Amino acid sequence: MTAVPFKPGLLKRLFPALLLMPPNPSSGQDWPTYNQSVEGWRHNAAERVLTTRNVSRLSLKWRYPGKDSKKRIGMICATPSVVDGYVYFGTATFPAFYKLRPNGELAWKFQLGSEDEKIRFQEMESQGLIPRGGVYSSALVTEDAVFFGSVRGTAYCLDRKTGKERWRIDSRAEGFPGKHHANVIMASPILCRDQVIFSGGALEHAQPKDPKYDCCYGRGFVMALNPRNGEIFWKYDVGPPPRRFDPPIVMKSWVGTHTFKYGPSTSSVWSTPSYDQGSGLLFFGTDIHNSPRQPTPEDPRNYTEHSAAIIALDAYTGMEKWVTQINPNDVWNHTMSGYDPKTGYKDQSIGDTPKVVTVEFDGRKVTAVGAGCKNGGFYLLRASDGEILNHTPIYTGPPMDNPKLDPRTLALPSTIGGLQTGCATDGKSFFANGVDCIFKVRHPVRRLEPPSGGRVTSVSLDLKTENWRHERPLVPWVGGTRENPLFRNTGDPVASGIALANGVGYFTTFSSNKLVAVDLSTGSSLKEIYLGPVLAGPSVSRGRIYQGTGNTHFTNSPKEAYFPKTPYGVLYSFGLPELDEVDRMGSGKE
Repeated sequence: MTAVPFKPGLLKRLFPALLLMPPNPSSGQDWPTYNQSVEGWRHNAAERVLTTRNVSRLSLKWRYPGKDSKKRIGMICATPSVVDGYVYFGTATFPAFYKLRPNGELAWKFQLGSEDEKIRFQEMESQGLIPRGGVYSSALVTEDAVFFGSVRGTAYCLDRKTGKERWRIDSRAEGFPGKHHANVIMASPILCRDQVIFSGGALEHAQPKDPKYDCCYGRGFVMALNPRNGEIFWKYDVGPPPRRFDPPIVMKSWVGTHTFKYGPSTSSVWSTPSYDQGSGLLFFGTDIHNSPRQPTPEDPRNYTEHSAAIIALDAYTGMEKWVTQINPNDVWNHTMSGYDPKTGYKDQSIGDTPKVVTVEFDGRKVTAVGAGCKNGGFYLLRASDGEILNHTPIYTGPPMDNPKLDPRTLALPSTIGGLQTGCATDGKSFFANGVDCIFKVRHPVRRLEPPSGGRVTSVSLDLKTENWRHERPLVPWVGGTRENPLFRNTGDPVASGIALANGVGYFTTFSSNKLVAVDLSTGSSLKEIYLGPVLAGPSVSRGRIYQGTGNTHFTNSPKEAYFPKTPYGVLYSFGLPELDEVDRMGSGKE
């Protein structure tokens, strides 16, 4: 199904009673969407089974596929969604979407793509090849439906009980307002009033490497859909519409000359939005420009205020309320350097969800949003107007070994560094993940250096105090063999989402491939479980930890084998040895 003609909220205003949707059925014990709640916290406040005293006894309860099974599934790149013990997740390679029963058995499987694509994927899988086009984000599970997006830019709605498709919206197809051939949906959907919010946009980072490609004319978007039929209530496009340059704009850098025929393009919205019920506002972060705006005598900037920014919208109408730019001068694609001596680090987008909190700041209680950025900083903004109240220190010097840092710097910037996504809060502190990979900037000599560090850091809600930091130890070797590794003493980045529950924080590590549980009061490690190649973060529900595995990022090139890789994944369920499904779920029936 393609999108119907764009009518911003018209049907909703005329017939609101027809559009009422049953409330999200999940109790506080569930993890029904990427961030667990619409406020973006990634915190299960109802968890009571797992504690700092017993989490060290976590053990494997089941895995899908089973250890002795010949079945293989694609890599799982996102936090699993869990409601009533049933687990929902998609795969990025060998694209499909799965629902598992509380005991780990398959309830149903939905194959992504058109009929032609399904046949092609099956043929490629039989040949051992790795098709892409699958699911990189978490699902939203409601009373009777499951919503998720694909990297091919399609929003899906499935029947929760049967797995049958109810509708789909293809953002690359004719009829979709602002269709684009490179549209993707990497953010997870959320339920906001009687609307399902999807975010996405054009991913044109790599296309400019083709000299025949007319770079660049895609934009990010956020849209509100009718959960019953996929009708678009409203759609917000990031930044001004691109236009053709006549003549083309030419930019020069130390790595070459860059020609742009269209612009400005503001790339896909990676950030899963959050929602503040009190103000009725949606919050999200944006990516950078893949092509510049046309400078004018009145405004010589080659970028717009919407790039690398945090934005607030009216959740009912989609109207823009405020825009706060975090990183100006951020025009970048894969033909360009990730660092410019004049304008700093590039590709410094905001993929983290702005978390809605109430914070006491300078003696007054303020509703604010806090979000991490790829420049390594964590930002606190007033929710009503977007004013930046505070941020953690940011390193702005050139790429170098052992840079001089403010000791409270959370992570180093780069195209794959900083704070990527999945920071968390329990309403008392923020918890930020971190990736140090400062030479991943097309450095003339050190471009292929692996990450040098990784950590999780706890800071106060006003960002004025660091509570603790959990620094990951170096990994002795990565890539190749122990006798002949590609890299020695590699950093162990924390790029996954952090899950919080009952005083314990859970996350995965990129190089050592571990599921880690830490004490939220001290940062000390309570349990570490080896998983194999992993990118996704965990979810916590009813005394269980759910974790997907698999990872092929960032490329399959041996020179970029920074992390162990596999195109196949496993969904694990960990819990306490003495508790089984009957203890937790009763009959296990929905």
